[in-house]
Amino acid sequence: MRQVSETAGASSESAKQVLQATERGRVAVQETVQDMHSIRSAVQRMSKQVKALGDRSLEISQIVSTIRDIANQTNLLALNAAIEAAGAGEAGARFAVVADQVRKLAESSTQATREIADLVKVIQTETQDAVVAMEQETQAVEAGSASALRTGEVFNEISGIAQRSSELAQTIASAAVNQTASTDQVGRSIKDFAGGAAATQKATDSARVTVEDMAKLAEGLTSSVAQFKLA
Repeated sequence: MRQVSETAGASSESAKQVLQATERGRVAVQETVQDMHSIRSAVQRMSKQVKALGDRSLEISQIVSTIRDIANQTNLLALNAAIEAAGAGEAGARFAVVADQVRKLAESSTQATREIADLVKVIQTETQDAVVAMEQETQAVEAGSASALRTGEVFNEISGIAQRSSELAQTIASAAVNQTASTDQVGRSIKDFAGGAAATQKATDSARVTVEDMAKLAEGLTSSVAQFKLA
């Protein structure tokens, strides 16, 4: 019974340790979930900012398209002006020089708008890729958060089982201790009873010897009286 009590006590202690470990694990999972929520919020904010940048790049693309149209029209007007100046002869020579400079500026503007348009397209592509990547990261974080929540639920179940196991082990240990105490009390009672029985037996033996001695004494007295009568 003592061994049962000791084993139950050890089981109770082990259950307490498991309970403490699961509690630490549950707290760690909660912190992980909170961190994932923070990461998800940060990724969502960044995704919105990147989308806003993509919208701005579209606006820039529209402005560049307008500038390119104006440059093309300016180039066409400069070409027509150069033709008119050439037809005017010597009087239109100076105007032809100005028209040629305007045409060159228009061509430069057109080239610049092409380069800007190409750069904007690259920015739009990279922005779109970044948005897709962030959406994927958001989904991954949400999946990780859900997994962590499920892990937390498992820890809660383990914690409940450990708690019940600890309580059961404590109950068994207490019952075993009480049973051990009762067994010890019964043992002491039996020992006391055995001691009393031995004393009773000793007293009985002593009384028996005394009776035998008295019987012998009576027999001797009877014999003496008989002899006295015969005399």
